Amino acid sequence: MDVFGTLISLGILINPFIAYQTGVKSLYRITLISFTVFLVTWGYAVTGGVVSVQFDTAWNVLLTAYIGLLVLNSYLVSKRFVPKMTWIRFGVIALVGVGVSQAWLGLSAGEWAPSFFVDGDFWMMSVIVSLILLLLVTMKTLDRRIEA
Repeated sequence: MDVFGTLISLGILINPFIAYQTGVKSLYRITLISFTVFLVTWGYAVTGGVVSVQFDTAWNVLLTAYIGLLVLNSYLVSKRFVPKMTWIRFGVIALVGVGVSQAWLGLSAGEWAPSFFVDGDFWMMSVIVSLILLLLVTMKTLDRRIEA
């Protein structure tokens, strides 16, 4: 499995745990239900089930909504553990993630093409890289707070 697939799998699997840490029961339930539906539909498609165009479209919408829940849950957990986390800081971390993803795809493809910004894989990778950076910033802040 390539790096992109590993990052997406990590984000998908860790989302219910992050949702639990938010402390919002309804958000946790929505995330858990969408995770279960996501896994069932993914399993059906992988095992060779007949997939129609509507199923594929619904699956893409579900994946997008699930990634949106991942972003929301990550922000809420960061806000819970690091009260100084604002949407501006969150946005700066997201921009760094986009830059790292652009550099990664540029170096791996051997060319720097602005067409990467249209690619859905680029945006998925940017979200996952940004959330990993957010996790690192949150853990570093918690480590400083514990040492002080």
